[in-house]
Amino acid sequence: MTPSERYVANLCQKSFLPFWNFPNPVGKKNKELCDVLVVCGNYILIISVKDIRMSNHSDENVRYERWVKKAIEDSAKQIYGAERFLKTADEVYAKNRANKISLPPKDERIIFRIAIAFGSDNTFPLPYGDFSQGFVHVFDEESTSILLNELDTITDFTKYLTDKVQFLKGKYFSMPKESDFLAFYIQTALDVDEKVDSIVSDGGLWNSYIESEEYAEWQNLLPQSYIWDYMIAQLHNYHITKETTDEHRNELEEAIRVINQESRINRIELGGILDNAIQRKSSARMLRPLKDANHCYVFMPLTSKNWEGKEKELELRCIVARMENPSVEKVIGIGFGNNGNGQDVYDICAHYIPEMSEEFIASAKEVQNELGYFKKPTISHSKTYRKEDFKGFGL
Repeated sequence: MTPSERYVANLCQKSFLPFWNFPNPVGKKNKELCDVLVVCGNYILIISVKDIRMSNHSDENVRYERWVKKAIEDSAKQIYGAERFLKTADEVYAKNRANKISLPPKDERIIFRIAIAFGSDNTFPLPYGDFSQGFVHVFDEESTSILLNELDTITDFTKYLTDKVQFLKGKYFSMPKESDFLAFYIQTALDVDEKVDSIVSDGGLWNSYIESEEYAEWQNLLPQSYIWDYMIAQLHNYHITKETTDEHRNELEEAIRVINQESRINRIELGGILDNAIQRKSSARMLRPLKDANHCYVFMPLTSKNWEGKEKELELRCIVARMENPSVEKVIGIGFGNNGNGQDVYDICAHYIPEMSEEFIASAKEVQNELGYFKKPTISHSKTYRKEDFKGFGL
């Protein structure tokens, strides 16, 4: 990998986790498919990275045209080629040509095309849009860093890309930097008068935003969400090893994929509840589903008293939680504790129960009555915040 490719891959790994972020996967005729492929749920991100130095030509227009062709147009061609290949495939090989990357069903895929162009002097405008076979997002080094650090969940990042494409249809748009549009997006949620057909700015929007009280308030809320990120990393590091069987790995990935698709604002809410549960070491908690979610959570402390049967208890609590939450289809159970050696331990399971039969309900009620699981459930809430203050993060 080139230094620029490694830089982008590391940013993606931070946001999208190792087992959904694949540098240099293999495509047609055993050749490199793209520089980075991200696959999470139905989302597929095809990323091409070019690091092209500016030519020494005396004419600035010629320098710009040459750089655009090699750094952006060639990336678009690679992305389109990768997409054509993926349309024929159900899986592709990772860089090591041994591990396979499973792809979502062809009719359910949501593909994003991203060209990352290094090497300009940051004064040239970046062309973007449809280069003949679909919209391509084009970022430079600065905007890539800002976007993947500010929109550092797969949900927030892909929502931004989707909203941007939809917003720009039929509009004349001019802003010096992608970060300026990001600031505009955050502060307005793109809620502007439909009659407006042009958006023009001289720049400076991002710098003004990060100096605002709004940004400071958002930064103050973020630490509450990081326990969720920490938990995801621990689940991966603790459970996904060379010894993990493919079947168990798939089960873990399915469960972790759900919690990794929580937006940053949801992680603030969930992280606060999880942290409170860990600090108090209280009994298990059942969380009602968040807005528009088709899943809910069960948090269960792991102690010496339930360590031997923790998997079964977590499963049974999830079954009761499903009965108590008829609007959901899936229950994610998360166990947390300490292994006695000073190491934090997290367990996770996922139960997909789209419909409840009378037999299931009767069985769940029996578990609830005999074992007392969530017989008198307490609904937890984390720190209160105003969603309208953070419109652009899908809040």
